[in-house]
Amino acid sequence: MDTPSDGWEYLGPHPIRFEPPDIVICRPTGPVTVEDMRAGMAYLEKTSKQIGHGVYYLADLSKLTRYAPEMVVQSFKEFPVSALRGSVMFGADLYHRAVVDMVLRAIRLLKLEIGRIPLASFPDEAAARAWVEELRRKG
Repeated sequence: MDTPSDGWEYLGPHPIRFEPPDIVICRPTGPVTVEDMRAGMAYLEKTSKQIGHGVYYLADLSKLTRYAPEMVVQSFKEFPVSALRGSVMFGADLYHRAVVDMVLRAIRLLKLEIGRIPLASFPDEAAARAWVEELRRKG
């Protein structure tokens, strides 16, 4: 898959890139809108089709300022689940960690299709990447 020379593309103000063999990392910056969520879902779907299988999605939430939790749940109802092998968020402040945990619980309680893939939240990128490596080992 081709990427710009620095590897980063932008969905509005949000940098995103593909890291071979199967990681997409996004660093949301500022507020995330419905349009940003849809652009991110399209990027994941396009990338997974180009490499021929699902990707692991890593979201660095350290520069995220806001999003509506109900928007996230609604977006997950439309999510192209086959594009993912797993999704992990990291770097969130206390408020966003609580929101992420709430959203993950809502996904499971609502039995949304995206809840069939591994979903997790960790304090830092190293722990998130270690989780992805563990998922790869388990196959």
